[in-house]
Amino acid sequence: MSEWKSLWKRECGKTAPIYRVLVPDSVNEAVLRAWSARGYRYTAGAPSAIMLTGGMSRNFFRSSVLFKGGTAAGTAVTAGFAAPGGLALVSGFADAALTFGGMGAATALGTGIFAAVTGPKYFRDPKRLSRKNRRKVSGAQWVTPASLGYLPGRKEGRDTDEQRLFHLAVTIARKIVRTRAWTHPILKDHVSRVDLDHAVASIGVRLQELVSLREEIEGIRDAGTAKSVETYLSKLAVAFSSMARRVESMHDYYERLLELDQQLMLLHNSERSRELGDRVLDVLSRTAADDSADWQFRELRIDADSQSSIISGLVAELDQTADDFDDFDTRLAAAQKSVDELEA
Repeated sequence: MSEWKSLWKRECGKTAPIYRVLVPDSVNEAVLRAWSARGYRYTAGAPSAIMLTGGMSRNFFRSSVLFKGGTAAGTAVTAGFAAPGGLALVSGFADAALTFGGMGAATALGTGIFAAVTGPKYFRDPKRLSRKNRRKVSGAQWVTPASLGYLPGRKEGRDTDEQRLFHLAVTIARKIVRTRAWTHPILKDHVSRVDLDHAVASIGVRLQELVSLREEIEGIRDAGTAKSVETYLSKLAVAFSSMARRVESMHDYYERLLELDQQLMLLHNSERSRELGDRVLDVLSRTAADDSADWQFRELRIDADSQSSIISGLVAELDQTADDFDDFDTRLAAAQKSVDELEA
C-alpha cells in the first residue's frame, strides 16, 4: 500500500468526507471580507468542517433586518393610510381625507427618519455584500466530495483516489491549525509565509481536473482506443503521484509541528521553573542566609536556554519542510505538462 493511502486509512479512513473548500480566486476579496465578518468557514485551514449556508449569497443580518424591515414596514403603513385617504378625497369626504393624509405624512416622515438612522449603518456594515458581489457569490466554485467523484451509499456509492487524497489533505490542514505551535507567537513570521489554504485548495483544483479528464478518457475506451487510453491514464497517474507526494510532505510538516509543540511545552515549563526559582531565591534572601542558592539556580536556568536553542533549530527545519509543499506549481510543472499534452 502506498504511503498516502496508509495515511488516509489511519487519519480519516473511518470518517465520511465532509468538506467544502473554496476555489482560489473564484470570488473577490470583498466577498471574503464579508464572509469573514459573518464568521463563515470557507477555507481548508478552518479547524472544523466547512459547510455551505444559504445566507452566503444574501444580506441577512441585524443591520440589514433593521434597515430593510423597518423601512418596508413604514412604507406599508404609509400606503395603508394613503389609500383610504385618496379614496375619501375622491368621494368628497375632505375631513376624512385630511385625517388619513396627516397620518400618512406622519408615518412617511417617521419612516424617512428611521431609514436615515439605520441606512448608513447597514451600508457601512462589513458583513454587507453589494449587488455586484452577490452575483459573484452565486458563481463561487467549491471543491466537494461530489466534485471529486464521491457518491454516498452502500449499493450505488463510489469513491475515488482523488477524493481520498483530498480528504487526507483537508484533515491534515485542520490538524495543523489546531497545533499549539501554529498559533504560538514564536511562529508568527513563519506562518505568514505559509499559505496553507491556497496550498490545499490548489490540490483540490488539480484533482478535480484529473477526475474530469479521466472520466472523459474512459468514455472513449473501445477496442481501437484501448492502448491509447491506458497510455493516457498512466500519464495521469504521474500527475496524481506528484500531488500525493505533496500531501505526504504536508503530513511531515504536521509531525514537525507536533515536535515543536512538545518543545514549546518544555520551554514553557522551564520558564515557569525559572520564575518559581526566582521567587524561592527571593524568599531565601529575606528569610535565610544560603550562599549556594544563587549559583544552583543559575545552573537550573541553563535548561530553559537549551530548550530555546532546540526550538530555533526546529523552526528552521519547518521553513524547509513548508517549502516542500508550498511551491506547488513549480513541483508539478512536469506532471501538468503531461496533462496539458493529453488535453491537446
